[in-house]
Formats: sequence, C-alpha cells, structure tokens
Amino acid sequence: MDTKQVLTVGLAVLGAATMPSMAAQESIKGTFALPGESEKAVGALIVKETGPLTRELSIAFTDKATGQPIVQFDEELTQRLHVLATDSHFTSFIHEHAAKLGADGRFKVAMKFPRPGTYYVYADAVPSGLGQQVVRFEVPVQGGSDAVAQAPSKPEQGSDGPYTVKLDTSALRAGSESMMSLTVLKDGKPAQDLDTYLGVAAHAVFVSTDELDYVHAHAMAAQAAHGGHGDHGDPGAVSAQLMLHAKPAHAGPYALWIQFKGGDKIRTVPFLVTVPAAS
Repeated sequence: MDTKQVLTVGLAVLGAATMPSMAAQESIKGTFALPGESEKAVGALIVKETGPLTRELSIAFTDKATGQPIVQFDEELTQRLHVLATDSHFTSFIHEHAAKLGADGRFKVAMKFPRPGTYYVYADAVPSGLGQQVVRFEVPVQGGSDAVAQAPSKPEQGSDGPYTVKLDTSALRAGSESMMSLTVLKDGKPAQDLDTYLGVAAHAVFVSTDELDYVHAHAMAAQAAHGGHGDHGDPGAVSAQLMLHAKPAHAGPYALWIQFKGGDKIRTVPFLVTVPAAS
C-alpha cells in the first residue's frame, strides 16, 4: 500500500469565479492532540478542493505565548511536517509530507482521500525551541464514490500484500514508556528485503478511538533495543525483528498502523489494540 506525502490562516487565493466547485472552506481551528504534553503552538487549516477526493491542505502554526506565526521548524524523521489522517471509522490511513514551507510559515500539502467521509487530520511538527506539537483537525470530504475499506485487524497479526506483521502488545501500559515487539514476515518467513522509511526501520502511529489522542513512535532492531549492534537506519540493513517504545496517554482502544518499506513499497498494516491501565 503506497503512501504519499498538510497555521494563522487567511483566505486561500482561488479562481472561484471560474471554478466555483473548487472553493476553499473557512479556516478550521485545530485541537491539541498530545495529552500530558505542553501545548505551545496552535494550528489552523484551510482546505481547498482540487478534485472529487483530492484536497490542498494549508496549515499554519502560531506561537501560543506570543501570538506570532511560527516560521522555523526542526526536522523530525527527515521531515518538517508529518500529516496523518484517518476516517472516523479508522478504516483508512494516509501519511503525507509538505514539499516545502512558505516564507509565511504556512505548509501546503496535497492529499488524496480514499472515500467520502469525515477525516481526523493530524499535523505533527517540531517548531524550533518548542518541542513536538501535534494538532488535530476534523475535515469533511464529499464527492467521489465509496471504495473498499481495509478494516484494522485485532492483534496479533495483520498483512499488506505478501508481508505480515506479528505484534506483541503485552507490555503496553497507559501513561508509561512501554516496549512493543513486532516481526515482519514475507510469505511466512522473516523478511529479508526491508529498507528504512523516513530514516528509521518502521513507524507506529496510534490514534485513540475514543479520545482521538495521538502517538507517533518508531522502531529499531530488536538486538539494538537490547544493547546489541542492530541496524541504525542504514539502508538495506533493516531487521525483521523490531522493537519500539510507545507511551499511550491513557487506557482504552487504539487504532494502530505499522508502516515500513518492503519490496520497494511503503507498506501499511492496521491493527486495533487495547491499552490497559498502569498496574
């Protein structure tokens, strides 16, 4: 499953006179989506319709303390902005990136949605000096036709093409840094053709299905996690045995997507997990 690469905001400049169906929506105010962390930036979004199920997302962050637009961002996992989206039933997942940052601090991201519906869009960035900030937007998408949804699977495994991810979430606990192990199989055997994706072995994105909280974690080779000499992001050296640290904020159900590069494609494997309360 391929993935493709979405703050103070004014009205977008449109050719509304000639393309009335492509009008921009009003600015959408974001909601801070990192519980337990300090909210230091606020976000706003303008959505421009570019086709039946395609949209241009214009995102701007503002410093909460000063009210000034943020124009400096640090790179995190090779990008200055990660934009992730799922529908309200958590049956789809999109992971995009902004091609560039405008001089006014506004990111623009092209996004294609798989079907009509309401989407939760998460803008994940690191404004310089402020730390990670994640803002959630609720975006209605009309038009197009329904597509077949890929329903998340329950633990302990899920698939994308010939790849299967076996997942062990037994160590996950709410409110604490937990270790989760996963194994990537290809045609039933440990995958030998894995490569890095955005500089790491694999990504895990959790979205709470009740609170809509967000967690973005990344994996390392199991032997490296235990002090060995596993891969450290070297292309072509990704182990099939991986570990990742994650810290879900609270107990309850989460949609989880594991993303990795296998066979020269970005693979996305969905799960539904339940995080227990801390002991």
